[in-house]
Amino acid sequence: MQNEHYHALSHRVTDSCESKIDFEEHVMKAAILKAPERLVVEEVPMPRCPQGGLLVRTQVCSICSTDVKMLHHGHRDLVYPRILGHEVTGVVVESRAKDFKVGDRVQVAPGLSCGKCVSCLRGADNQCDHIGIIGFTHDGGLAEFITIPPQSVRSGVNIIPDELSFEEAALTEPLACCLNGQELSGVTYGDTVLIFGAGPIGCLHAMLARAMGATKVLITECLQTRIKMAGPTKADRIINVCNGAGGTIRKIVEEETEGRGVDVILLACPESTTAYPLLELLAPRGRICLFSGLPPENALIHLNANSIHYRDVSIVGAYGCTAAQNSVALKLIASGEMKVDWLITKRFSLDQIHEGIKYTAQREGLKAVVTEF
Repeated sequence: MQNEHYHALSHRVTDSCESKIDFEEHVMKAAILKAPERLVVEEVPMPRCPQGGLLVRTQVCSICSTDVKMLHHGHRDLVYPRILGHEVTGVVVESRAKDFKVGDRVQVAPGLSCGKCVSCLRGADNQCDHIGIIGFTHDGGLAEFITIPPQSVRSGVNIIPDELSFEEAALTEPLACCLNGQELSGVTYGDTVLIFGAGPIGCLHAMLARAMGATKVLITECLQTRIKMAGPTKADRIINVCNGAGGTIRKIVEEETEGRGVDVILLACPESTTAYPLLELLAPRGRICLFSGLPPENALIHLNANSIHYRDVSIVGAYGCTAAQNSVALKLIASGEMKVDWLITKRFSLDQIHEGIKYTAQREGLKAVVTEF
């Protein structure tokens, strides 16, 4: 059924492209963040396909907690006004790039890197000296159409396998971010991994840690609804930390690790960075991944340097993902090793974007996606 839908869609897209739309006379609907607290859905001129780039009709754009942050507080990398949305899948309707054709089903990595600076040459293109980001500095996927510039086409656009839905593929980017965090913190065979937070990112981290070879996966969560939803991660234990039971975490970690401590802590919610005695939960040579950013007023934290020194502890940050990690993440989903469809708990139209943002902010479910434009 999905393939029939895809082929029918491809024909419609091809026909519309061959009719040579007069973009100056056509408009599209888009969700534009004009300033903090000013997100509007309105008609804007149809974008033109850039030289060496693509014009893509958006099929799915998932809503990220970062979108919520940008709406209410802005973001370091955000440039106003901006069409939001950085977890995007769609169909190519015009191509000026040799490796893609009209009708291709694509997933788009948000990073726009130069490919020439030291970071890019070392494979860390998410730290490019001239980084741009779709949905932050370049208009994103909360619109009927999105343009993909040539620097993204070079390494950030991936063909979606026929057997994979647009919705599943839209979760590639958050999974790739998890992959970045776990590679930097060295998750490997035999590890015991503790994840703070059972939201979409925490659940992805749990499944990925198992795929990376972790022997035991523990998750903490304070929302009862998410504790119930996290079952498909197949975590060994989901620790209910309601009422601030920090001491309970330490006791459970001791029970689960025979007093040794966990090998890796992945912080999938910002509050956990300052709420728990993280160093006390680690085994010798343990690693902490600061995956979630903190509000500026809470960004300064105090750590016992001797505990880090004498026990060979490592602390790493993780921001975004590389184009290569994005490609690997899509392959993991397509292979069936990472089942992600269950994470999508609510679908919205573009006109309902404020409801989608509210749903995400209030943590009512897991992942919200926009599927109607």
